[in-house]
Amino acid sequence: MKQKVSIERIGMRGSIILIIIGTILLGVGTTIQIMNASMPDKSVYCTATITGFNIAEASDIQSNTTLVEYVYNGEKFENVTLKQYETSWKKGDTVKIYVSEDDPTVIWTKTMQYRGAMIIFLSVPFLTVGIYKIVQFKRYKKIRDDETDTDTEEEIKYKRSSFIIPLAAGVPFTVVGMFLRDMEKNSVLALVIIIMGGSAVIVGLISLLNFINIKIKK
Repeated sequence: MKQKVSIERIGMRGSIILIIIGTILLGVGTTIQIMNASMPDKSVYCTATITGFNIAEASDIQSNTTLVEYVYNGEKFENVTLKQYETSWKKGDTVKIYVSEDDPTVIWTKTMQYRGAMIIFLSVPFLTVGIYKIVQFKRYKKIRDDETDTDTEEEIKYKRSSFIIPLAAGVPFTVVGMFLRDMEKNSVLALVIIIMGGSAVIVGLISLLNFINIKIKK
């Protein structure tokens, strides 16, 4: 019994950590999205070529940036700073950018525009799983304390987590990965996220089918 209680306590602490991570992601994503809301409304979508990179020093609080060149209204703009850097980018690559009609040197990408929203979306699985597991651990502990038959409705509710948790975590990751796949040169990161999210979704679906099969047999 002591071992089970210890496992439950570890599970509760892990759930709390997930909620903390989700809350931090939610706060960061919301802050970024609010900052990006100040981007100019009037803009033109065009193609830019990467000409170089500004790599920040380890002690520098500034982040890495990218230098690009593009043509806007017949005028060529060279070595304009794009406040985004991806490890998969290399000199000579092309990226799709937005150019402000009021100031053609103000540029951004679709990734920058929606990065806050993506981080907010990624906070969903952490918050959902954390809150759900806390509720389930409390229910499961009550079952053990009451020494009731484990084959109860509460036990069935607990077993539902075997498919709810993977689906709750996998779906948002898969959606974000597919969103990144359609953006500028984020194919590697997108593939990693899609594999992670897709694997969780597959596990969730298999567990769901297994759960349905158990219910049918009962």
